[in-house]
This record gives sequence, C-alpha cells and structure tokens, in this order.
Amino acid sequence: MNNIGILIPILGILCGFAAIVANAVLRSQKLKIEMMREERTSGASEAEMMRELQRLKERVAVLEKLATDDDRKLSSEIDRLRSDELRR
Repeated sequence: MNNIGILIPILGILCGFAAIVANAVLRSQKLKIEMMREERTSGASEAEMMRELQRLKERVAVLEKLATDDDRKLSSEIDRLRSDELRR
C-alpha cells in the first residue's frame, strides 16, 4: 500500500511532463505545416511576379521602339523642312 502512495504523485508529475512535451511537439508540427503553406504560396506568387516582369519587359520594348521611331520621324521632318527653306 505504501508503494501506491508514492507512485500516484510520481505518475501525476510524469503526466504533466508528458503533456508539456506533447504540446511542444504539436506546436512544432503546426509551425512546419504553416511554413510549408507559406512556401507554396510564395512559389506561386514568385511565378506570377515573373510573368508580370516578362509582360512589363515586352511593354517597355514596344515603348522604346515607339520612342526611337518618333525620333527618326522627327529628325527626317526637320531635315525636310530645312531643305525646303534652302530651296527658297
């Protein structure tokens, strides 16, 4: 009977420690799952950003072409006007 009296408090203390350890393990598992979700989400957003970057590069290329074409047209127009003035 005396042994049971000692075992009950020891079992209570061990159950408390087991609960603390189990809580820590569960928290770490939840953290791992959350990190995996964020990693998947960031991978998807990274791909979306790359598509957006490519689209913007294409737009810049078109704008550069328009800007340089206008400069050539403007230059040729100025040259034409100068030649018209010289003829007069």
